[in-house]
Amino acid sequence: MSTMVDAQLYPWQQAIWQRLHTAHKAGRLPHALLFTGADGLGKNQFATAFAQSLLCNALSDSGRPCGQCRGCHLCQVGNHPDYKRIEPEEAGKAIKIDTIRAFVDKGVLTAQMGGYKVVVIEPADAMNSAAANSLLKTLEEPVPWTVIILVTSCPGRLPATVRSRCQRTTFPVPPRKEAIVWLKAQIEQGDPSLFLAMASGAPLLAKSLAAPELLQERAQMMAEFQAALNGQQDPVVIANRWDKLELARVLNWMNSWLIDMLRLKFKAQPPSLYNPDQCQCLQVMAQVLDSKVLYSMLDRVYEANRTLNSQLNSLMVLEGILLAWANSKKITIRV
Repeated sequence: MSTMVDAQLYPWQQAIWQRLHTAHKAGRLPHALLFTGADGLGKNQFATAFAQSLLCNALSDSGRPCGQCRGCHLCQVGNHPDYKRIEPEEAGKAIKIDTIRAFVDKGVLTAQMGGYKVVVIEPADAMNSAAANSLLKTLEEPVPWTVIILVTSCPGRLPATVRSRCQRTTFPVPPRKEAIVWLKAQIEQGDPSLFLAMASGAPLLAKSLAAPELLQERAQMMAEFQAALNGQQDPVVIANRWDKLELARVLNWMNSWLIDMLRLKFKAQPPSLYNPDQCQCLQVMAQVLDSKVLYSMLDRVYEANRTLNSQLNSLMVLEGILLAWANSKKITIRV
């Protein structure tokens, strides 16, 4: 379990915190919450902080955990009997039905310390269909004083029946000026505006992308992406190298490049791009490709993203995308 994070609410989360705290004080807190929004907005940290506030015995006026009571101490050492975090056994893997079954029994969901029982499931979209159906039974027959918090950046991957039984809270991307002020204080070097563009405005993701090793990885991938299109490198060899990287990040890079190329074909300017620093390289590739081919490639990447937590072989997925990309210059689609 995470340690106490009550002092680490981010500026763009304050309004959401106040709204949920008000509902809590008024006794109107729903039995199931669905936290959604883009990656990099701190949904997971917020869920942990809010769970800890529900388990605190002496909340401050703002709803923050006191950090001193028995409930807070148990949270701090990761040993509170009424808090459970459910996540995949390995990153990128599914949450299986046995994991959910172990915590949807009414006896297990009953609080041991006389207050709330809180279960956080993150990422909730990692539940396979059997696990989601198992959870659905509990959502349909809620246990008093039990709050289930589902956290996901991809709510569409959850069954509609599960989504409809949760109160949805969407975390918005903060205003650009606010995000830049925050990010400037977090990074030692680099252009905050560039990192925010790369992260679609999500400050925490922007902060992580400022890491020199990730910038180097992105630059090498871009060079290989262009080399594959120009027939200068074997797409299968590239796929083998990319398969050793984090697949979600690889797909997100490709997704942003393809969208930028489409925007450039429609005369977009660098400020509206995800990768303004790569404008010239992207422009060169966009000029030799049919827009319908780019849309087709984008569909391939979207489909790979959609099946990210499935059992599909990641190397085969990357090979398929890169082989199609390498042949893109040879394709002209006519209506």
